[in-house]
Amino acid sequence: MRTFALFGMLAACRLVAQAPPAPPWAEPPRLVVGVVVDQMRTDLLYRYWDNFGEGGFKRLVMEGSFQRDAHFNYTPTVTGPGHASVYAGTTPSGHGIVANDRYDRQLRRTIYCVEDTSVRGVGTALMGGRRSPVQLLATTLADELELRFDGRSRTIGVALKDRSAILPIGRTGDAAYWFTGGQEGRFVTSTWYMDSLPPWVEGFNARHLAEEYLARTWEPLLPAGRYHTPLADDNPYEIPLARGLRPKLPVDLDSLRKAGAGLELISYTPWGNTITTDLALAAIEGEGLGRDAIPDLLAVSYSSPDILGHRVGPRAIELEDLYIRLDQELARLLSALDDQVGEGRYTLFLTADHGGADVPRFLQDRGASAGYVDLAEFRRTIDTELTRDARACIDTIIEGQVFLDRFYSEWDENVVLVTDAIARHPLVAGVTNTLLIPLHHGPDHLHQLAMNGHMPGRSGDILISWLPGYFEREGWNDGRGTTHGSAWNYDTHVPVILFGRGVRPGEVLRRTAITDIAPTIAAIIGSARPNASTGDVVPEAVRSR
Repeated sequence: MRTFALFGMLAACRLVAQAPPAPPWAEPPRLVVGVVVDQMRTDLLYRYWDNFGEGGFKRLVMEGSFQRDAHFNYTPTVTGPGHASVYAGTTPSGHGIVANDRYDRQLRRTIYCVEDTSVRGVGTALMGGRRSPVQLLATTLADELELRFDGRSRTIGVALKDRSAILPIGRTGDAAYWFTGGQEGRFVTSTWYMDSLPPWVEGFNARHLAEEYLARTWEPLLPAGRYHTPLADDNPYEIPLARGLRPKLPVDLDSLRKAGAGLELISYTPWGNTITTDLALAAIEGEGLGRDAIPDLLAVSYSSPDILGHRVGPRAIELEDLYIRLDQELARLLSALDDQVGEGRYTLFLTADHGGADVPRFLQDRGASAGYVDLAEFRRTIDTELTRDARACIDTIIEGQVFLDRFYSEWDENVVLVTDAIARHPLVAGVTNTLLIPLHHGPDHLHQLAMNGHMPGRSGDILISWLPGYFEREGWNDGRGTTHGSAWNYDTHVPVILFGRGVRPGEVLRRTAITDIAPTIAAIIGSARPNASTGDVVPEAVRSR
């Protein structure tokens, strides 16, 4: 009997030894962490590389899969559409978030992309609490994770900006938390998700970290000669943090706050990133993210690079100092994930929601082609070329989009006249009439990116691309500061780095799209792609058997 038992045991061991290993997607990561850096161009990695430590950006690049030629494949390249596109794997034409603030012809006003007057704020009585993903029309990675694992996954979004926390988590995710400024300085949510803040968020708010971080002076982290810029710290292209200040470091944040600046001041400083990391780590602990075999998702968006970047542009010492400190925050996040979830048990991706232009006046002063579009002057120029009936067709022009006075279902001569007049303007690189396709002027790629960002009923009827280096003049950016939103490389070219479980390390040099992130992560975790996803899996980034 013992002989038969011994043979049986040996046979069983042989079968186990010969059994093929499970495919990687059958053992998914315990936690997916999505990191979006607001307004980060890929070239910032190259420029700041030698000032980074070993545990943040460098660790991600050296140990992960770095897609060096990844681009947004639509316009407008702004925050709301950017976050929705990263997590939905499709362009605004598919998910419906076509702008941060889209114009409504019937209401004759703009509608904020996460505005929802049917919900109330939780943790705040301010209007900034009345937010939800109700305008999002497609699923995201968070939605699909909830469906794949029968609602047992925990899916949480955190950011300073409400839209950056809300849109990644989709309409069925568990929670999104964002920051309110003024005198509150709290992370809040809305009744879309819950009726009261969980104890861990209440406890986090009770620490009053915003006040603590602002009770200091922002000093340069490095000697002046270490920063990568052709500009002096005090230069005419930057907007200082407060009236009466010079645009330079150091900045006495404590004095600014005591002089009346609200707690939103933290958003313009490196400590906006610090408090975001603090909340992300509190969410991992408070929600138990990554503690069991059911994959969870944590969406972290660092808003401060954009909020500061608009004021100072990409050549400022302040911005590089913020990025060097952000590198330290990433190292802190990765170290905590190693300790609390386990090295090799989580998957992280890092990207941006858009890039950003150089300050046009800075480029002009160096002889480059750049400048500002005065919309009032633009409208007057167009009107001089149009008949009275053609002028009457235009309802409004806002952020490079022309809304007509009504829907034109047939080939209309006046609409053609408007389109042609716009195309002849010397600051216009391309124009697309979405009602009278194939009526467009300019390069085909501008037309395609415009159409990828267009949804009938939510977008304008005629879409304008300004010349590279140009953007619309507003009161705050008259020769100082910068913005984004175009189809040009400085706005579309962003880093995409995948890291951790299921990822094949190395560089990907072919052109990829931002919409490829969601289907690639879905392949790693073994879930369905988001339902409107149009991107492709990047096979070079996925570990096979």
